Amino acid sequence: MSYISTNRTIGECIKYGYRITAYCNGCHHNVPLDLPALAEKLGADHGAMHDDLVPKLRCVECGGKNIGIILTHQSAEREGMAKFPKY
Repeated sequence: MSYISTNRTIGECIKYGYRITAYCNGCHHNVPLDLPALAEKLGADHGAMHDDLVPKLRCVECGGKNIGIILTHQSAEREGMAKFPKY
């Protein structure tokens, strides 16, 4: 059975154990976002979808704004399914 994520806010992602990783399409740098810090800064009710977060992100390595986000659940990380390539 598959489920569609309903974690539309930062607070819901924290509550239900999701992680959001920012990925730079320019230099391939990736980093997990600090969701509690984002909730503190933007509010727990702030959207966690691509269009809500990406305009606020910039790559710390190259300064690029061509950012994508990847949503994973902590259970996927425990099972080794959430590995990202290191370039």
